Amino acid sequence: MTTGANFSAPVRFNPTKHHREFMLKILESSGPERIIELLEPLCNNYIDIYTGQLSPEEIVNAITQFLKAGNIFDPDNFLRWIDPKAGYQIVKLDDHSEWVVRKGDEPGYYIHVHPARTGAFTIRFKGSTLKTVFLLRFYKNKECETPSLEQMNQIRAQIGLSPVKKLEYGKGILKCLETFFV
Repeated sequence: MTTGANFSAPVRFNPTKHHREFMLKILESSGPERIIELLEPLCNNYIDIYTGQLSPEEIVNAITQFLKAGNIFDPDNFLRWIDPKAGYQIVKLDDHSEWVVRKGDEPGYYIHVHPARTGAFTIRFKGSTLKTVFLLRFYKNKECETPSLEQMNQIRAQIGLSPVKKLEYGKGILKCLETFFV
């Protein structure tokens, strides 16, 4: 899911996948086809999403400044810095959010950044849950009403997901709906 924010090499941060406000702005201005296209790469694994006030640019700039201040921004020093910790380190920003900084896989982008799952301002949902909620919100639920099981499963069928058996308040899809839109 890549759109909107392009950061200079060597830092890769995907706000369309990891930044709540960025995600919401894109989803609000997109039709259903574009939403499906943007959400497709989320797969069904858990995704950590930042919910704080820092913009994607502020996050990347703060991490870049941290790495430069520690003389670990160049590729060799960076790779030495992350190796002792199984290929990543945690960086804490001024807002107390925590970020995983690891070796990137894309040519030219050797620094990959995403929210730490245990950090402040981090929520975690499955990609399939996010897909369901965003499409539900677009098609049926702009008033933030509790969706019916039938509505939920119609949306899931549209994007190739299996039906859910029940909806539980404070869990899964309903928790995600509340977290993002209420």
